[in-house]
Amino acid sequence: MKKSFVQNHSYIAAILIGLLCVFMSALGMAVPQIIGLGDRDTYLVATIFLIISVIVGLFIMNKSRSSLAEYGFRKNRKGTFQKVCFYIPLLIMELIPIVVFGFSADIAKIDYIIIALFTIAVGFNEEIYFRGLTLKFLEGKGKKKAIIYSSVIFGILHLANVFNGRNTLYLVLQVLFAFLVGIVLAELVSLTKSLWLVIIWHAAHDYISYITKDDLDKQSLIVLAIQVGILLIYAVYLWSLSMREE
Repeated sequence: MKKSFVQNHSYIAAILIGLLCVFMSALGMAVPQIIGLGDRDTYLVATIFLIISVIVGLFIMNKSRSSLAEYGFRKNRKGTFQKVCFYIPLLIMELIPIVVFGFSADIAKIDYIIIALFTIAVGFNEEIYFRGLTLKFLEGKGKKKAIIYSSVIFGILHLANVFNGRNTLYLVLQVLFAFLVGIVLAELVSLTKSLWLVIIWHAAHDYISYITKDDLDKQSLIVLAIQVGILLIYAVYLWSLSMREE
């Protein structure tokens, strides 16, 4: 039986699908800025582009597999929700910026809704491409390699933040953060066989990032470093658990 392009060139396919996700996200932010829209309209237009990207991702899933459930659009396996320890570190990590910074006083009520729509779209989009398609494309290489390589792609593609004018320390922490998030979420998908919880967490994380303090100062870097530390410990724990279930 003739192998597909994905089976023959899984690494290339994984990189290309990641680039497609980043391209659609970047295009959604660039178009409204080029035509001179304000922040509120920019998020609305970007959300539309993300929804289109999600539809494309679901189409690719549907064409390459017999069912979306194979990618993780299913209920969690019996007993998964009882493993509360899986999710406590993620919850703690998101509480830190809320406790330290509180909510921004510069956001209008309507913007909370617009940002929510935008971050939900981001959560769906990135998880469909990175923990859905990319992880599945690499599964033929084995669970360990699929988790690591999908996370490397996710982390490297976050280097796009260099165009935001961030300093070097922030970029290093951000890429490390993205890599570890990729590891943790890929491990959770591997353990639960479901994308739903990682989509919810991803959307919640981005939402909290937008509605709390946005200044890049020493305090922000310390919070980011603490989150990276939590993710590192969490990733090691889930790794041992995931490998035990092979």
